Amino acid sequence: MENENGQELSEANFFTTEELYTLASLVNEQLAGVVYHYWVNKASETPFEVLDYITLAFRSGNALTLTAGEESDGLKITEPDFNAIRTRLEAEFKGKVTIESRDVSKHKLWKEALGRELTPSLMRYEGRVLNDSLVLKFPDSDSIEIFLGLEGMEVDYFDEDNELYLSDVEAQP
Repeated sequence: MENENGQELSEANFFTTEELYTLASLVNEQLAGVVYHYWVNKASETPFEVLDYITLAFRSGNALTLTAGEESDGLKITEPDFNAIRTRLEAEFKGKVTIESRDVSKHKLWKEALGRELTPSLMRYEGRVLNDSLVLKFPDSDSIEIFLGLEGMEVDYFDEDNELYLSDVEAQP
C-alpha cells in the first residue's frame, strides 16, 4: 500500500488494533495535565532538543504516553520508565544527553482543554488508521493535533483541510 505521496506504507505506519482500543477507551476522560519529555543533547554550546514523548494525564488516574516510534515514522503508545531511560543515557553519553520532562499543562495550547472531556477524535485513514498524526477534540475548545515533525513530535492547534479522516469514512454511506 502507498500513501498519497507514493511512499510505500508498512505495518509500522498504522496504529495497531490494541493502540486503537486504548485510544477509544479515553473518550470522555477529562484531561488533567500534559507533560512533554524532551531528548536533550547538551554536547554543544546550544543544546539540541527533540520532543520525544508526550504524556496526557486524566482525572481518572489514567495516562497515555505517545512517542515517535523508533522503528517507524509514526506515533506509538508506550509506557516508558523515564528513570531507567535517564540512567541509560547518563551511562552511555556521560551526561551529554538526557530526557527532560516539562509540565506544559498551563501553556496556552493545553490550558483551555484542561478539565474537558476528550471526545471522539480524528485520525488519518488510508484503508487503516495511519499513525502519523492524532487530533484530540474537546468540547468548546480548539482541537489539538499531535504529529510527526522533521525531528520528533510536534503539537499545534488542528487546522482542518482536505485530509481524509476516519470520521469522514464512517459518515459515508
